[in-house]
Amino acid sequence: MHRTSAWLGFVLSLSCAASVVALIGRGIVSAQNQNSAAPAPSGGGRGRPAAPVKPGSPAIVVGGIRPPVLGSSGAVSAGHPLTSAAAFEILLKGGNAFDAGIAAILVGGVVEQDLFSLGGESLVLVYPVKEKKVTSIVGQGWEPKGASIDYFKNRRALTDLPAEGLDPSVVPGSLHAALTVLEKWGTMSFEQVSARAIAYCEQGFPMRPRTAETIARNLEFFKSWPANQKVWLKPDKSMYKPGETIKFPALARTLTRMVEAERKAKGKSRSAGITAARDRFYKGDIAKEMVAFLKARNAPYELSDFSDFFATIEEPTSTDYKGYTIYKQGFGSQGPSLLQTLNILENFDLRKMGHNSPDYIHTLIEAMKLSYADRDTYYADQSFVKSPVEGLLSKSYAKERAARIDPLHASRMFTAGDPMAFDSKVKTWPYWKADEKASEEVARITPMVMLLASAGIPKDTTHMSVVDKDGNMFDTTSSGGWISGCVILGDTGIQMSSRGEQFFLDPQRANHVEPRARPRYTLTPSLVLKDGKPFMAIGTPGGDNQEQTILQAFLDVVEFWDDWYPNLHTAFAWPRVQTMHFYGSVSPHRIGFNRMNIEKPIPVEVFDELKKRGHDISTVDQYGVSGCATAVMIDPATGNRFAGADARRDCYAMAY
Repeated sequence: MHRTSAWLGFVLSLSCAASVVALIGRGIVSAQNQNSAAPAPSGGGRGRPAAPVKPGSPAIVVGGIRPPVLGSSGAVSAGHPLTSAAAFEILLKGGNAFDAGIAAILVGGVVEQDLFSLGGESLVLVYPVKEKKVTSIVGQGWEPKGASIDYFKNRRALTDLPAEGLDPSVVPGSLHAALTVLEKWGTMSFEQVSARAIAYCEQGFPMRPRTAETIARNLEFFKSWPANQKVWLKPDKSMYKPGETIKFPALARTLTRMVEAERKAKGKSRSAGITAARDRFYKGDIAKEMVAFLKARNAPYELSDFSDFFATIEEPTSTDYKGYTIYKQGFGSQGPSLLQTLNILENFDLRKMGHNSPDYIHTLIEAMKLSYADRDTYYADQSFVKSPVEGLLSKSYAKERAARIDPLHASRMFTAGDPMAFDSKVKTWPYWKADEKASEEVARITPMVMLLASAGIPKDTTHMSVVDKDGNMFDTTSSGGWISGCVILGDTGIQMSSRGEQFFLDPQRANHVEPRARPRYTLTPSLVLKDGKPFMAIGTPGGDNQEQTILQAFLDVVEFWDDWYPNLHTAFAWPRVQTMHFYGSVSPHRIGFNRMNIEKPIPVEVFDELKKRGHDISTVDQYGVSGCATAVMIDPATGNRFAGADARRDCYAMAY
C-alpha cells in the first residue's frame, strides 16, 4: 500500500509539473501578445523602451534580470520555489487565493524553517472580491499569563529578553491565523491544503543551502535541546548537506492528527472540520503535549494560554498615495510606518528628483528616519496601549513632519513628532518618547554587523502573495519558530516562536511585556488598491528593513512604470538603500542612528554626495541589502496577472 501510494504521488507530481509547464508556456505567450498593444494605466507606459532611458529613470541593471512572469488567470510569489509550487498546485486544482495562500503557509513552515516554521506567526491581509474590502488577520502569538516584567527581571534575573530558548517564547500564532483564513474565506478542507506539507514531512524534500548554513550556526544551541538535535541532525549527529533529503516525522504526526480531527467533524460542515483541526492543536492533545514540555522546563505556561489564544480579525490601516490605496496591519505592527513615510513623501516630486539620485535617496532616508522615531515611540499592542492613530496617519501631520527634512543635511536626531495635536481622541502620551541624537559613541559601540541582526540577519522571515482568476488577493508575512534559537517542543515537531524578544523589559516603553500581550511585530504584509480595485500584494523578509524594501519596490513600480513594465523583476532588481536610524526591534534593541547602507551599483558620485550631506554611509554588494520583495499584481490596463520575486534571495514567482 505504501509503495502504491508513493507511486501515485510520483505520477501526480509529474502530471502536475507537466501541467504547470504547459500552462505557464501558454500564459506567458498570451500575456506578452496582449501587453504589446496594451495602453498603460495613468502615469505609465507600455513597456521598457529600447532606446536609452529618459533623464531621471533608473539605470540599466548590470548582470541580467529574471524573465517576466505573466499570466491571464493567477499568480504566486513566495520565498521558496516549493512554497510557490504548493500554492500554484492548489490554484490548478480549483482552489481560490486563500486556499492557495494557506497551502503556502503550511509548506513554507516545513521547507523554510530557517525563516519560518509552524510554531511561529503569520500576519495576513486578504481582499475577497465579494466583500470588496481588505481585512487584517493577526496571527501573532501572545505572552503567557505568567509572564511579566517582574517575572523576567526578578525571577529570571534578566535585563533584556534573550534571543534563544524559552524565555522569549510566545504562543504559536501561525496555525490559528491560517485556519481562520481558510475557514472564513477558503473553499477547501484542511486536509486538502495540508497534503503537500504533510507529504514533504513524511517523504522528505531536498534541503537548500541556506538552511544547511543555519543549522551549522546552531550546533552549540542544539546541545541543550535534544529534540532540536534529533530533527536537524542525522542519527549519527552529522549534518545534512545541501541537496540531501530531510524528513520531519514528528511534525507529520502533528499535522496528521489535525487532519484526523477534521475528518471526524467534517460531516457537520467544512467550517466545523477546520475548527476541530484548529482546536486539536490549541485545546486538545497536541496542546497538552506542548504545555507539558514547557512546564517540565519551568516555563510559565498553562493550557489556558493556548486554549484561550485566537488570531484577531481587524480593520487594516491605510493611506492614499497618488491614486493608490495602500493597506497595512494596525499599530501593533510596524506596518503603519510605511503609510507615514508615504504621507511624508507625497510632499515631494520624487520622479523629478530622478531615481536613486542624491536628492531622491536623501529624501527617502530622511522620511524614514521620521517615521521610525514615531514607530519606536507610539506603536504597541492596541489591547494595552491606545496610540494616536488618527494623528499619526494625518496628512496634515505628515506635511509638518516633511517640513523638518533639510534637503542638504542628514538629520542626526531621532525625535518623535506630536501626532496628538492632530488626533481627536488621544491627547496625551504616558510612555517614553524618542528624542535622541546620533553620537560617535553609538557608532563606535554598535558595529554594522550587529545592526544587521535587526535587519534580517541571521534570523529572518518569508513572504507569500497570491492572486486568483477572480481577483481575490492573499498576502502574508510569516516568520518565527526558527532553527536559530527556537526550541522544538518534544515530539510535536513544533519549533516555538521566540518573538517575545521584540518586547522591552521597561514599563516606560509602550511595547513592554504584559501577560497576554503581543509584541509589536516587524512582519508587515501589504495590499494595494488602485481606483478601488485590487492592484498588488507585496511584502518581504528583512526584520526592521521590511518597510524599507516595500517602500522602494512600491515606488519603483508606481513612480517609474515606463521603465519596468511589464517585467516586475526589473523594478525589483534596481539598487536599494537602507537606513539603520532606529532602535532595533530585536533584543537588545541596538541603535544605528544616521547609519545607512547603499548597494554598489549606485554610482560613487551619489555615495560621495550623500556622505557630503552628513550621512554615515557604507557600501554593500549588489543585492546586498537584506530583503526579497515578492509580489503579485493585476495589470490595470489588461487585467493580466504579473508576478515578481527579488533576485536577492531564492524567492520564486509563477503565473498562468
